Amino acid sequence: MGFAALTDANGLDSAALRTLAERQGFLLLRRAVPDERLSPLRDLVARACRTRGWLRADHTTDPAVRLGAYDDPRWIELLSEVLPSAAFDAVRHTPAILECLQALWQDRPVPQAGDVCRLVSPGWPALTTPPHQDAAYLGGTPRAWAAWTPLWDCPLALGPLCLLPGSHTAGLWPHAPTAGVAADALQGIATSIDDRWAAADLAAGDVLLFSCWTVHAALPNQTPDRLRASVDFRYRPAGEVAAG
Repeated sequence: MGFAALTDANGLDSAALRTLAERQGFLLLRRAVPDERLSPLRDLVARACRTRGWLRADHTTDPAVRLGAYDDPRWIELLSEVLPSAAFDAVRHTPAILECLQALWQDRPVPQAGDVCRLVSPGWPALTTPPHQDAAYLGGTPRAWAAWTPLWDCPLALGPLCLLPGSHTAGLWPHAPTAGVAADALQGIATSIDDRWAAADLAAGDVLLFSCWTVHAALPNQTPDRLRASVDFRYRPAGEVAAG
């Protein structure tokens, strides 16, 4: 399957950033999280996975571990270790992310509910997050944006995010329960992923920034033995009060 190209937004001035964001509903910042900021979190997550037997010394995984369900108590326990950490908070406050959002909003970005660390095992397509908009299931301001970054290199075969350019301009799309393990806590949009969508191989520290109205999905982890690990953070303009 082919995908539309992802334009690297690094080096664009504020006006150009806003124009690109308004047109497509997302931005790609290559290497936005420097390794010295990302590596403590990457090491924390890898160590937690190895302790639990999910990651081998050679960085491979057993597909039978079957991580990716939103109600998996093993994953929820890992979140209690990762989310309160200083390493997680440091990536949340990456200057390049905050500066880009400041340029978009002309207002200071502040954290919004919904930050998470995701793990997805290979070989289980039903665990793949379906097309959806964050606005459909997360509370908060309608101007909220998310920042998604892989903790280690994430080629298309490992299952990075794909996004539908311009989809943020059509308001809230119809969402309904979707079939599969991942659907227990997430409703999806009945639309196919085709060459209208944008996606690319991503490196550790690359960041996809996107509006809560942008339709996006994960691609399936099609590797034989690699665990996909990523984090996403959500932000709102400081001048707007978050909805309940």
